[in-house]
Amino acid sequence: MFTFTGFRDGHCHPLFASREGVGPSVDECQTPQQLLDVITAFLEENPGTEWLDCGSFDAEFATRHQLTRELLDTVPTGIPIVVHAADHHSIWVNSAALNVAGFDQLAPSLPHASFDVDANGRPTGIVREWDAMSLIYAHQPAPAMADDLAALERAQERLLSNGIVAVQEAWIDPGMPEVYLEAVAREQLKMRVNLAPRIDQNDWRSSLSFAKSTRSSVRASNSELLTCNTVKVFIDGVFGSETALLERPYCGGGHGSALWNEAELLEMALAADSAGFQLHFHALGDAAVSMALAAVEHLELCNGWVDRRPVIAHAELISQPDFARLRALGVVVCQQPVWAEPADATSLVAAIGQERVDALYPIASLTAAGVSLSFGSDWPVSDPNPLSGLAAATGNRSNASQVISRSQALAAYSTGTAFQLGQETQIFTDEVVLSADPTDPATDLSTIRVLNVKVAGRPVWTASH
Repeated sequence: MFTFTGFRDGHCHPLFASREGVGPSVDECQTPQQLLDVITAFLEENPGTEWLDCGSFDAEFATRHQLTRELLDTVPTGIPIVVHAADHHSIWVNSAALNVAGFDQLAPSLPHASFDVDANGRPTGIVREWDAMSLIYAHQPAPAMADDLAALERAQERLLSNGIVAVQEAWIDPGMPEVYLEAVAREQLKMRVNLAPRIDQNDWRSSLSFAKSTRSSVRASNSELLTCNTVKVFIDGVFGSETALLERPYCGGGHGSALWNEAELLEMALAADSAGFQLHFHALGDAAVSMALAAVEHLELCNGWVDRRPVIAHAELISQPDFARLRALGVVVCQQPVWAEPADATSLVAAIGQERVDALYPIASLTAAGVSLSFGSDWPVSDPNPLSGLAAATGNRSNASQVISRSQALAAYSTGTAFQLGQETQIFTDEVVLSADPTDPATDLSTIRVLNVKVAGRPVWTASH
C-alpha cells in the first residue's frame, strides 16, 4: 500500500461535467447513426425531457462526418438537442435549439465566436466558442436545486473514488455558487473546492462584482472546504477550432483570436489583483501565454511583488523566452498531461504543423526551468483519473523528450496543485491510500486502486463504499 496526501486537480469543472452527464454519453459512437440511436433511446426512456444536453464527439468524428442540424433533426423530438464537442469549445445543435434562440435562419455576427453557416448564410448547427454557445444556453431551463445537489454528489463520488481530495472549480457563473453553498449548509460537501468565477471580457466589471459577492457568501459559510480565492480569465480559444492565439499563423492562415484588447486586460487584471483575487488564465497558444504574462508583469509594476501565484492553465505552446518569464513572475503552469498522448497531438498536425506539435505540452522543459507545475484534467474534457495523467506524463506521450519521472508527476498532481491552491498547510489533514506505490517503476499504473480517502481528517470514501 501507498499512503500520501492525495491527488489534487488544478483545473476542472465538476458541476458542468455532472450536469452534462445527466444526458446520454455519445463518446463511444463511431458513426452519426450510432449517436442518433443513443439519443433516441435516451429520449424514449426519459419522455419528460425538455432539453437534452450530452457529450461528446471528438475532432476526428467531426472531420469524418458532416454534422448538420438536419442530421440531428432526424431524432423524433421537438426539444432542443445540444451535443458537446470533446474540447467543449463548440456544440452541435438541432433546429429546435436554433429556433428557441432565434437563429434558425440568420446567424449573429460575433467578434470572437461564430455559427457555421451554409452557402445561403443559414446556420448549419455547429456553434463555436462561448460567446456564440451562450446564446443557445441562455434558453436552457435552469436546473432545480435538488437536481444540482444530486449532480454535485455524483461529481464528488467520481473525484473521491479517484483519490482526488481538492479541485479548482475553474468556471463559475451565476446559479452555480448556490449549489456549493447549499451543499455546505447540508453538510454534503466532502472535498476541498476553490471556486473561480469567470470574468466575462464583454462586461468584466459586472463579472468582478459577481466574484466579490460570491467570495463574501463563501466566507460567510465558514467552511474549511469551500473557498473562492480565484477568478477565471479566458485569453484565447483552442487549436481544434483555430481560435488559440499563435505568434506564427496556422497552416491555413490566421493567428487565432485574442478575447481581450491589451489595455482592457491590464485594467481588469489590476482590478482583480487589487481586490485580492488570484488570476487563473486560460491560454493555449504561445501568443496567449505571452499576453497573460504581460498582465502579470503589469500587476507587479503597479501593485508590487506579493505571493499572488497567478495560474496559466493549459499553456500548450510556449515560446522559448517565456520559460524564464514564467519562473521570474512566480506563475504556476497547470497542464493536462493526458492531452500529450500521441493520438491527441497528431490530430493537430494539419492545423499547426509537425514542428509545433512536437513542442506541445513542454512538461519536462517547464520542470527544468524551475517553473511551478501543477496538473489537472479539465474534466469533462478529459477523464479526471490522475493515474491516466501520470501514465501520459511519464511515458505515453508524443514527444519522448518531455517525459518526466513518476515522482515529479505525482508531485505536480499533489503538492504542486496544493501550492497553486494555497493549501500547503492543509495537506497534512488529507490522506489517500492506494493499493501500490505509483512512483515505483515496477508498478503498473493501470492496476492501482484507491482504497481509502480522508479530507480534513474525516473519512469520506472507501473502496467498499
